[in-house]
Amino acid sequence: MKKSNLWNKIIPIIIITFMTNFNIASAQNVSEERITMLVTFNVKVEQKEALRKALIADKNGALNEKGNISMELFEHKDKPNTFYLFERWDNQKSLDEHFTKKYAKDVLELNKVALTKPMQILYLHDVSPLPKNEIKNPLSSDTPVDLVVIFKVKDGMQETFINQFQKSIVNSRPEQGNIEFFFHTVPGDNTKFVLYERWRSQAAIDFHFAQPYTKELFEMFKSALEQPIEEYLNFITEIK
Repeated sequence: MKKSNLWNKIIPIIIITFMTNFNIASAQNVSEERITMLVTFNVKVEQKEALRKALIADKNGALNEKGNISMELFEHKDKPNTFYLFERWDNQKSLDEHFTKKYAKDVLELNKVALTKPMQILYLHDVSPLPKNEIKNPLSSDTPVDLVVIFKVKDGMQETFINQFQKSIVNSRPEQGNIEFFFHTVPGDNTKFVLYERWRSQAAIDFHFAQPYTKELFEMFKSALEQPIEEYLNFITEIK
């Protein structure tokens, strides 16, 4: 099968998946919705460097696209063959345009031979989004600590979980050591939630964990989560 024909089949699948997950009634609404995605890649050892290079090129290219809000690439600290792309787009049109770029096509093509299982895409709804100009970046003096947490919550605890995190967002973002603190629901699965947080240093996240509102979160986790919180924590390192 020619590469162009394969690509023509991939794009509609991506669009259909997005529309299904978000349960949106019309294509117009999809195009107006900001898109946040967490993409997980589990790569074969022998293909790791090739995929790393392709993902870096994809990220760097995306950052120059008008419709991109942010694109961050990470490696799992304890699972070195796992990569994450955390990306935000203005709308569906911007994402569609991204997938026409050579660097995006190169990643999808390499995925066919490089991964131990298909890439996992979570489309996310940001509970408290920020404008692009308010999203902070690390300083040159920072030694960032990054964390992504994919929670599975007991049915019936969703409202309590969201309310507690809304309180945490209000308190955590103003902390001097905070860079990013984003909490997401997962359309199509009302028991799954995703937290992405970035701190300027280990001391900054230690300070955060010591705050009363963070302790309240951890107390809630005991009754709200299906498994102990340690099962959901993923410490990650940014790849430049």
